Amino acid sequence: MGLFNRSNKPKSGEGDASSSSSGSSSAGDAIDGLKFDQPRCRHYVFAHVALRNVAFEYPVEIIAALGSEKAGAMLDDLWQSVDEACIEQGDDQHPVDKNAVQIHRVQIGDFPTAVIAMPEPMGATEAHFVAIVLCVNPREAGLSKEDIVVRYFTLEQGAKLSAQDADRNVLCEWTADGSHVNLGDGPPAELAMFVSAVRSKLA
Repeated sequence: MGLFNRSNKPKSGEGDASSSSSGSSSAGDAIDGLKFDQPRCRHYVFAHVALRNVAFEYPVEIIAALGSEKAGAMLDDLWQSVDEACIEQGDDQHPVDKNAVQIHRVQIGDFPTAVIAMPEPMGATEAHFVAIVLCVNPREAGLSKEDIVVRYFTLEQGAKLSAQDADRNVLCEWTADGSHVNLGDGPPAELAMFVSAVRSKLA
């Protein structure tokens, strides 16, 4: 399915939030009436594929757009593409409340950053937060596309081996080559703590 195909899941052998090896990325069935043992298509594809692809392809533009009045329309278009892709893949269930998405513009050191708070995760690898960090000063003159570095972090819901296990979060990073890197246990799903965790990885 092109940009939005969940074949863009972590490659075999790479870390993810569900285990030490890659898991399936298809939408799963409900367990305990509320939680899913696999990520919902729309939630997963939006954070891990669609938004990531745009961030790496148009890093300066997306940081600017997410800080402007155009942000809502841009995200609506992205959600529409994700919705169509998931339906085409046969997942017409498990809708996600796109209106629950919140955008926070923050500065991490010298780097302009957009943090997207996602709808509440219900399955392993679904993201609480995404951070798009532009690791250059966009006002610097003479920058070429090759000079622009963007980093893409997620705080994901980790898998539980049993219903009795405590909830856990995992801090991860997607790289430009499509690698999904597990950075270990993450903080609670609070904006300030997530930003602090991302800052520590930029030091």
